[in-house]
Amino acid sequence: MDQRRRGAGFKAMFSHRSRGPTAEVFRKKHNICMVSDFFYPNMGGVESHIYQLSQCLIAMGHKVVIVTHAYGRRKGIRHLTNGLKVYYLPLQVMYNQSTATTCFHSLPLMRCVFVRERITIVHSHSSFSAMAHDALFHAKTLGLNTVFTDHSLFGFADISSVLTNKLLTISLCDTNHIVCVSYTSKENTVLRAALNPEIVSVIPNAVDSADFTPDPSQRQDDKITIVVISRLVYRKGIDLLGGIIPELCLKYPDLHFLIGGEGPKRIVLEEVREKYQLHDRVRLLGALEHKDVRGVLVQGHIFLNTSLTEAFCMAIVEGASCGLQVVSTRVGGIPEVLPEDLITLCEPTVRSLCAGLESVISQHRTGAVPSPASIHARVRNLYTWRNVAERTEKVYDRVAGEEVLPLDRRIHRLRTHCGPVAGTIFAFVAVLDFLFLLLLQWLVPDQVMDVAVDASGPHGIWKGEQKDEIDSKRELSREHSL
Repeated sequence: MDQRRRGAGFKAMFSHRSRGPTAEVFRKKHNICMVSDFFYPNMGGVESHIYQLSQCLIAMGHKVVIVTHAYGRRKGIRHLTNGLKVYYLPLQVMYNQSTATTCFHSLPLMRCVFVRERITIVHSHSSFSAMAHDALFHAKTLGLNTVFTDHSLFGFADISSVLTNKLLTISLCDTNHIVCVSYTSKENTVLRAALNPEIVSVIPNAVDSADFTPDPSQRQDDKITIVVISRLVYRKGIDLLGGIIPELCLKYPDLHFLIGGEGPKRIVLEEVREKYQLHDRVRLLGALEHKDVRGVLVQGHIFLNTSLTEAFCMAIVEGASCGLQVVSTRVGGIPEVLPEDLITLCEPTVRSLCAGLESVISQHRTGAVPSPASIHARVRNLYTWRNVAERTEKVYDRVAGEEVLPLDRRIHRLRTHCGPVAGTIFAFVAVLDFLFLLLLQWLVPDQVMDVAVDASGPHGIWKGEQKDEIDSKRELSREHSL
């Protein structure tokens, strides 16, 4: 099964052919709003995905704005590179950077953004984000097309998974299209939300290979360094890492661990380091900014991922792009990510991971591993953000021509698809959301709301200002030359 998925993943990756300049001219341009609780200055895979995808879509001529919640003093509107506009809304954070939701308090703010920016497609990210679910709900009330990207895997047995899966079923039952980052993630999402597989696409994550280049001169040849960069939380398998460290350090005196990341499980690693007196061999770097990640990766020989569940795992692609040999747990969509000779897959147990690491260590000592430059050259062509953006654009083109369900059909879909209890409750909530929207439109009609100036897109002023600046510099240089 893993072989089939990996083969299908790589075939889909390279099946795309870029269109010529004639097709570029006739592309339909969209006004896209990305919504998630998780964005910069918070760091993570979802945040990086939203930023990189938005930048590529802007480069392709689309207008993109991002909506997230306020982070400390970062509130209001901020502009990032290439005119990427970010709305930091004053919404209360409840837990783990996810906002509290009543499904109504965010409607006035989101309606203001959607109307002022003339949004045509709302693209929400992450099942963990309450704001993403709110945006989907309000966008449908406003008659906008919707897309959702699921970045995670969930189980089916524990209480939290049951509740989250029910919420996902309600959010996605009338969403136009769903994107998953791996085929395993697609199967998981289709089962959890009872979806038609035909409206679910697989578009993987990517890595900007120019930011993750190898530098073997940063390695210390007299020792072997294992790098771990991850949030230090339970689902990232930090308890497994705590069992691996003392066992391998006892066997290999020249083995060192370099660990970047922060989280509640840091105490586990600190206890292991203290108990076995490994202060000089286990370095805990704490939280890393994105610009510092490559500087840590190039110091290592092996990249270790101990996740217990993972839909895609961008970290192992970043590690491989820096020329490291990857050892990872065989969970979720990870077997689809890299070719077999670039990754050693293990069961999520201490014994299996130790065996995998020992195998790679012996390969390093005998020189039987590919060179960092050759690994980077292969990974560079596997995943590119331009390819991700072009495939996402096709989803937008498809969604733009689809119908948004009117209120009566939406209520019928909720009641028939989401169960007699939850379906009836959220059908009532949908009616209240619609009535609240009518009240807001009566108090402040759409026609009197100021239209925001486009920073990106076909009429964006950002490129115009850049062009004027370049022209003025050229004119000054001509005058000086004269």
